[in-house]
Amino acid sequence: MALEIVNLGDTFEIKGSLNESNVNKFKSHFENIFNTTSRLVINIDDLTSIDNHGVLAFEDLYRESLDKNKKLFITGFGCREMYEHLKSMKVA
Repeated sequence: MALEIVNLGDTFEIKGSLNESNVNKFKSHFENIFNTTSRLVINIDDLTSIDNHGVLAFEDLYRESLDKNKKLFITGFGCREMYEHLKSMKVA
């Protein structure tokens, strides 16, 4: 399934697969997002699969939120591996 990013007002819903072939679409969609908002909510209930490139894209968003002192919320039950990766990150 192709990657689809749906804007639901204050939440973005990620549908399909996030992988090397479409990670640039994900990155460009959220590029500089924290320049225009103080919080970002991403629902991953319908994220069916994610590879290492996708996880790293979420990691980049997470680091940007920390650098800019913004809030990032990832909601839903999709891709437990991503949650585990983000929880294991060491934040300086």
